[in-house]
Amino acid sequence: MEFLVGSALAEEVSAVVEEKEPFFEWIANPFAKLAKAGVWEWLSLAALVVLAVVLLVLSRKKVKWTTKMLAHAAMSLALSFVLSYIRFFRMAGGGSVTPGSMLPVMLFGASYGLVPGLLVGFAYSLLQIVQGAEAAGFMGLLLDYILAFTALGLAGLAKHLPKQWGLYVAMVIALVGRLVCSVLSGVIVWSTPLWGSITYNVSYMLPEMVICLLLGVLIGPRVVKMMQGKK
Repeated sequence: MEFLVGSALAEEVSAVVEEKEPFFEWIANPFAKLAKAGVWEWLSLAALVVLAVVLLVLSRKKVKWTTKMLAHAAMSLALSFVLSYIRFFRMAGGGSVTPGSMLPVMLFGASYGLVPGLLVGFAYSLLQIVQGAEAAGFMGLLLDYILAFTALGLAGLAKHLPKQWGLYVAMVIALVGRLVCSVLSGVIVWSTPLWGSITYNVSYMLPEMVICLLLGVLIGPRVVKMMQGKK
């Protein structure tokens, strides 16, 4: 009996390892995986490289990173990272509802602009990968993490919108951007029908969006003013 139980347990562990194997294989031997990559993977990698170069160039030319700005970026990242560990519930296939873990990163973007916001969003995506990435290969890593959390920096559009409602519109754009990345991942990576991917991702993203927007209404303007040094 003990042997049978042990064998069953070993089979379950083996199944879990096989399920996650593509992601870990890519991390362990990225060049071999890229050599076998298809058109989608190469186009995505090229787009990611171009995006990184453009952001770095714009950041260097148009953004002056002060000590205060770096401190706010670090605090925003740390707060978002800590809040992401507090989960009201977690979906079986990934995705969870937190107490507004994306809000600090979005408020940083709203305070300092689009380019700094995207850079901090990209840094947050790396922290999410470190926290425990569950992705299938390169495209899963790209859509579920890198692009999804970098999109939070779109909240930086608030600096170009009217003050009365610009923050909230920019936050909606950022949150929808993350949702779109997750939906595309469901379709491209996990071969889920479009409607099924939308339903699944909205089921946890909608509560998360509502929490972020409610907190944004309550404390968002004051936090943005504080970061910008305004009274």
